[in-house]
Amino acid sequence: MKNTISPLSSLLIIGFFVFCLLNVKPQKNAINNNENLNSQNEQTVSDGGGYTPKKTQRSQETIDYFNEIVFNTEFDGKRENAFKWNKNMKIYVEGEKIDYLMVELNDIVSELNNIINTIEIEIVKNPKDANMFIYLGSSDGFANYCPNLDRSLLTNNWGLFSVGSVNGYMYVDVTRANDVEQKHLLREELTQSLGLFNDSYKYPESIYYQGWTTTTEYAPIDVELIEMLYNE
Repeated sequence: MKNTISPLSSLLIIGFFVFCLLNVKPQKNAINNNENLNSQNEQTVSDGGGYTPKKTQRSQETIDYFNEIVFNTEFDGKRENAFKWNKNMKIYVEGEKIDYLMVELNDIVSELNNIINTIEIEIVKNPKDANMFIYLGSSDGFANYCPNLDRSLLTNNWGLFSVGSVNGYMYVDVTRANDVEQKHLLREELTQSLGLFNDSYKYPESIYYQGWTTTTEYAPIDVELIEMLYNE
Protein backbone atom coordinates (compact mmCIF):
# COMPACT_ATOMS: atom_id res chain seq x y z
CA MET A 1 0.00 0.00 0.00
CA LYS A 2 1.43 3.33 -1.06
CA ASN A 3 1.58 5.78 1.82
CA THR A 4 3.03 9.21 2.50
CA ILE A 5 2.69 11.71 5.31
CA SER A 6 2.19 14.60 2.92
CA PRO A 7 -1.45 15.61 2.40
CA LEU A 8 -0.77 16.64 -1.18
CA SER A 9 1.61 13.85 -1.97
CA SER A 10 0.64 9.90 -4.00
CA LEU A 11 -8.47 -6.57 -11.15
CA LEU A 12 -6.77 -9.64 -13.68
CA ILE A 13 -7.20 -8.66 -11.36
CA ILE A 14 -4.75 -7.99 -9.20
CA GLY A 15 -4.10 -4.45 -8.58
CA PHE A 16 -5.46 -1.16 -7.65
CA PHE A 17 -3.11 1.79 -7.85
CA VAL A 18 -4.59 4.75 -6.05
CA PHE A 19 -4.13 8.42 -5.35
CA CYS A 20 -6.00 9.88 -2.41
CA LEU A 21 -7.81 13.00 -1.36
CA LEU A 22 -6.17 15.84 0.55
CA ASN A 23 -5.30 14.80 4.10
CA VAL A 24 -5.70 11.13 3.18
CA LYS A 25 -2.60 9.05 2.56
CA PRO A 26 -2.16 7.82 -1.01
CA GLN A 27 -2.37 4.07 -1.18
CA LYS A 28 -2.62 1.17 -3.54
CA ASN A 29 -5.11 -1.61 -3.09
CA ALA A 30 -5.20 -5.05 -4.64
CA ILE A 31 -8.04 -7.48 -5.17
CA ASN A 32 -7.85 -11.05 -6.43
CA ASN A 33 -10.54 -12.82 -8.39
CA ASN A 34 -8.50 -15.83 -9.35
CA GLU A 35 -11.48 -17.76 -10.65
CA ASN A 36 -11.47 -15.38 -13.61
CA LEU A 37 -7.88 -16.12 -14.59
CA ASN A 38 -7.03 -18.69 -17.21
CA SER A 39 -4.35 -19.52 -19.72
CA GLN A 40 -5.54 -16.99 -22.26
CA ASN A 41 -3.61 -14.25 -20.53
CA GLU A 42 -1.82 -15.90 -17.65
CA GLN A 43 1.47 -17.67 -18.22
CA THR A 44 4.12 -19.17 -16.01
CA VAL A 45 7.45 -17.42 -16.26
CA SER A 46 9.16 -20.02 -14.09
CA ASP A 47 8.11 -22.73 -11.67
CA GLY A 48 8.31 -22.01 -7.98
CA GLY A 49 7.51 -18.31 -8.00
CA GLY A 50 10.82 -16.90 -9.14
CA TYR A 51 12.73 -15.74 -12.19
CA THR A 52 15.02 -18.15 -14.05
CA PRO A 53 17.59 -16.36 -16.23
CA LYS A 54 17.06 -17.04 -19.91
CA LYS A 55 18.92 -15.41 -22.79
CA THR A 56 20.12 -12.26 -21.09
CA GLN A 57 22.36 -11.93 -18.09
CA ARG A 58 20.68 -9.95 -15.33
CA SER A 59 22.18 -8.69 -12.12
CA GLN A 60 21.05 -10.32 -8.88
CA GLU A 61 19.70 -6.93 -7.84
CA THR A 62 17.44 -6.84 -10.89
CA ILE A 63 16.34 -10.46 -10.45
CA ASP A 64 15.43 -9.80 -6.82
CA TYR A 65 13.41 -6.74 -7.81
CA PHE A 66 11.66 -8.68 -10.57
CA ASN A 67 10.66 -11.42 -8.13
CA GLU A 68 9.38 -8.83 -5.66
CA ILE A 69 7.26 -6.97 -8.23
CA VAL A 70 6.04 -9.86 -10.40
CA PHE A 71 5.72 -12.78 -8.00
CA ASN A 72 4.00 -10.87 -5.21
CA THR A 73 0.81 -8.90 -4.78
CA GLU A 74 0.11 -6.29 -2.18
CA PHE A 75 -2.71 -8.07 -0.39
CA ASP A 76 -2.56 -11.69 -1.47
CA GLY A 77 1.05 -12.62 -0.89
CA LYS A 78 3.19 -14.60 -3.27
CA ARG A 79 2.21 -15.86 -6.70
CA GLU A 80 3.54 -19.14 -8.02
CA ASN A 81 3.17 -17.98 -11.61
CA ALA A 82 3.67 -14.65 -13.27
CA PHE A 83 0.79 -13.03 -15.11
CA LYS A 84 1.21 -11.56 -18.57
CA TRP A 85 -0.88 -10.88 -21.62
CA ASN A 86 -0.44 -13.55 -24.29
CA LYS A 87 -2.37 -11.64 -26.91
CA ASN A 88 -2.33 -8.06 -28.12
CA MET A 89 -3.74 -5.46 -25.76
CA LYS A 90 -6.31 -3.24 -27.48
CA ILE A 91 -7.20 -0.15 -25.50
CA TYR A 92 -10.39 1.88 -25.74
CA VAL A 93 -10.67 5.15 -23.82
CA GLU A 94 -13.96 6.13 -22.20
CA GLY A 95 -14.94 9.35 -20.45
CA GLU A 96 -13.06 12.64 -20.67
CA LYS A 97 -10.51 12.26 -23.45
CA ILE A 98 -8.35 15.19 -22.41
CA ASP A 99 -5.83 16.12 -25.08
CA TYR A 100 -2.69 16.00 -22.93
CA LEU A 101 -3.68 12.63 -21.46
CA MET A 102 -4.36 11.16 -24.87
CA VAL A 103 -0.93 12.37 -26.02
CA GLU A 104 0.58 10.85 -22.87
CA LEU A 105 -1.22 7.56 -23.45
CA ASN A 106 0.09 7.39 -27.00
CA ASP A 107 3.62 8.05 -25.71
CA ILE A 108 3.32 5.31 -23.07
CA VAL A 109 1.98 2.82 -25.59
CA SER A 110 4.80 3.67 -27.99
CA GLU A 111 7.40 3.18 -25.26
CA LEU A 112 5.92 -0.15 -24.23
CA ASN A 113 5.83 -1.38 -27.81
CA ASN A 114 9.50 -0.47 -28.17
CA ILE A 115 10.26 -2.58 -25.09
CA ILE A 116 7.96 -5.58 -25.64
CA ASN A 117 8.56 -7.98 -28.51
CA THR A 118 5.87 -10.58 -27.92
CA ILE A 119 2.63 -8.59 -28.02
CA GLU A 120 1.48 -5.31 -29.50
CA ILE A 121 -0.42 -2.64 -27.60
CA GLU A 122 -2.71 -0.34 -29.54
CA ILE A 123 -5.42 2.23 -28.98
CA VAL A 124 -8.61 1.41 -30.87
CA LYS A 125 -11.52 3.59 -31.89
CA ASN A 126 -14.27 1.00 -31.55
CA PRO A 127 -15.05 -0.45 -28.10
CA LYS A 128 -16.04 -3.72 -29.78
CA ASP A 129 -12.40 -4.16 -30.79
CA ALA A 130 -11.04 -3.54 -27.29
CA ASN A 131 -9.99 -5.86 -24.48
CA MET A 132 -8.67 -3.10 -22.20
CA PHE A 133 -10.81 -0.11 -21.23
CA ILE A 134 -9.47 3.09 -19.69
CA TYR A 135 -11.96 5.37 -17.98
CA LEU A 136 -10.93 9.00 -17.47
CA GLY A 137 -13.29 10.96 -15.25
CA SER A 138 -14.67 11.35 -11.75
CA SER A 139 -15.13 8.67 -9.12
CA ASP A 140 -18.90 9.01 -9.45
CA GLY A 141 -18.66 8.63 -13.19
CA PHE A 142 -16.53 5.52 -12.83
CA ALA A 143 -18.89 4.05 -10.24
CA ASN A 144 -21.70 4.41 -12.77
CA TYR A 145 -19.47 2.94 -15.46
CA CYS A 146 -18.73 -0.11 -13.25
CA PRO A 147 -21.92 -0.46 -11.16
CA ASN A 148 -20.80 -3.75 -9.57
CA LEU A 149 -17.68 -2.16 -8.10
CA ASP A 150 -17.63 -1.52 -4.34
CA ARG A 151 -18.11 2.26 -4.28
CA SER A 152 -16.23 2.54 -0.99
CA LEU A 153 -13.04 1.75 -2.91
CA LEU A 154 -13.42 5.06 -4.72
CA THR A 155 -13.88 7.28 -1.69
CA ASN A 156 -10.18 7.99 -1.28
CA ASN A 157 -8.83 6.44 -4.46
CA TRP A 158 -7.74 8.39 -7.49
CA GLY A 159 -7.27 5.41 -9.78
CA LEU A 160 -7.28 1.65 -10.14
CA PHE A 161 -6.84 -1.14 -12.63
CA SER A 162 -8.28 -4.61 -12.96
CA VAL A 163 -7.25 -7.26 -15.45
CA GLY A 164 -8.60 -10.73 -15.97
CA SER A 165 -8.36 -13.67 -18.30
CA VAL A 166 -9.65 -11.96 -21.42
CA ASN A 167 -9.90 -8.25 -20.66
CA GLY A 168 -9.31 -5.48 -18.17
CA TYR A 169 -10.08 -1.92 -17.20
CA MET A 170 -8.38 1.10 -15.70
CA TYR A 171 -9.56 4.29 -14.06
CA VAL A 172 -7.83 7.65 -13.61
CA ASP A 173 -9.59 10.38 -11.64
CA VAL A 174 -9.13 13.59 -13.59
CA THR A 175 -11.10 15.71 -11.13
CA ARG A 176 -9.01 15.15 -7.98
CA ALA A 177 -5.57 14.49 -9.48
CA ASN A 178 -3.69 17.30 -11.21
CA ASP A 179 -2.24 16.89 -14.70
CA VAL A 180 1.15 15.52 -13.55
CA GLU A 181 -0.52 13.10 -11.14
CA GLN A 182 -2.87 11.98 -13.89
CA LYS A 183 0.07 11.22 -16.18
CA HIS A 184 1.81 9.30 -13.41
CA LEU A 185 -1.34 7.28 -12.69
CA LEU A 186 -1.83 6.52 -16.34
CA ARG A 187 1.72 5.21 -16.75
CA GLU A 188 1.90 3.18 -13.56
CA GLU A 189 -1.53 1.63 -13.86
CA LEU A 190 -1.13 0.64 -17.48
CA THR A 191 2.34 -0.77 -16.83
CA GLN A 192 1.27 -2.69 -13.75
CA SER A 193 -1.78 -4.08 -15.55
CA LEU A 194 0.72 -5.92 -17.76
CA GLY A 195 1.56 -8.18 -14.82
CA LEU A 196 3.88 -6.10 -12.64
CA PHE A 197 1.47 -5.97 -9.73
CA ASN A 198 3.48 -5.23 -6.62
CA ASP A 199 5.06 -2.05 -5.22
CA SER A 200 8.34 -1.65 -3.38
CA TYR A 201 10.23 0.94 -1.34
CA LYS A 202 13.56 -0.03 -2.90
CA TYR A 203 13.90 2.46 -5.76
CA PRO A 204 12.30 5.93 -5.49
CA GLU A 205 12.88 6.52 -9.21
CA SER A 206 10.95 3.38 -10.16
CA ILE A 207 7.41 3.50 -11.47
CA TYR A 208 6.66 0.70 -8.97
CA TYR A 209 7.77 2.74 -5.97
CA GLN A 210 5.52 2.32 -2.95
CA GLY A 211 5.98 5.84 -1.61
CA TRP A 212 4.82 9.16 -3.00
CA THR A 213 6.16 10.10 -6.43
CA THR A 214 4.86 11.76 -9.57
CA THR A 215 7.40 10.20 -11.92
CA THR A 216 6.29 10.12 -15.54
CA GLU A 217 9.23 8.17 -16.95
CA TYR A 218 10.49 4.62 -16.65
CA ALA A 219 13.65 4.06 -14.68
CA PRO A 220 16.18 1.75 -16.39
CA ILE A 221 15.30 -1.03 -13.95
CA ASP A 222 11.60 -0.64 -14.84
CA VAL A 223 12.43 -1.31 -18.48
CA GLU A 224 14.46 -4.36 -17.48
CA LEU A 225 11.53 -5.83 -15.57
CA ILE A 226 9.16 -5.38 -18.51
CA GLU A 227 11.73 -6.99 -20.81
CA MET A 228 12.21 -9.91 -18.44
CA LEU A 229 8.47 -10.56 -18.17
CA TYR A 230 7.67 -10.35 -21.87
CA ASN A 231 10.82 -10.99 -23.88
CA GLU A 232 12.60 -13.75 -21.98
